[in-house]
Amino acid sequence: MPLAVRAIVPCLRMELPLWSWLSEPLAMDFANTIRRRGMVDHDYVRTGADVASWAAAEAPQVPRVSARAAQARLAEIRAVRDDIRAILQATVDGVPLPARATARLNDRARALPVVGQLGRRAGEHRSVPATRAGAIDELLARVAVATIELVGFGGPDAVRFCDAPSCGDFFAPDRSNQVWCDESCGTRARVARHAAHARRQ
Repeated sequence: MPLAVRAIVPCLRMELPLWSWLSEPLAMDFANTIRRRGMVDHDYVRTGADVASWAAAEAPQVPRVSARAAQARLAEIRAVRDDIRAILQATVDGVPLPARATARLNDRARALPVVGQLGRRAGEHRSVPATRAGAIDELLARVAVATIELVGFGGPDAVRFCDAPSCGDFFAPDRSNQVWCDESCGTRARVARHAAHARRQ
């Protein structure tokens, strides 16, 4: 089912410790703040505190943010997340990237460039915003740049979508024929298929 028409409900109860499933590249981890329970998508970014805890889990890739600052811009943060999800889904589906979401993400990356800086020794480097910025602006700039790099440089083979029950995560495949993000998802998907087939008999 296309991502745009799935019902997404607030997450009321955690099956796993919060953010324990995060292990993918930054853009995917941001998109994966929507996750399935069964085959229903649940939004784990309900409050500014959720954004703050996600940022803490992703440190040092993004700056730490306060729950209060995140709450004040929660709608914007979720809109950027939804644009990234739409772009990743289009990449998975092999269709043109959604024009409006792509334009908004490009605008955000241009508004606050994140640039590389050398450290004191060869092989040491870090990335910093080109101008002074608040933590929320920096966080959104970093996820925008991460998405551009992932999709722009990695291409369609860099992103997959795990359609298993209780997952629904984007993931970076380890091999060309990989369908599920891990074997447990493959097992759940096969069991669900078998149960659905048995019900039709």
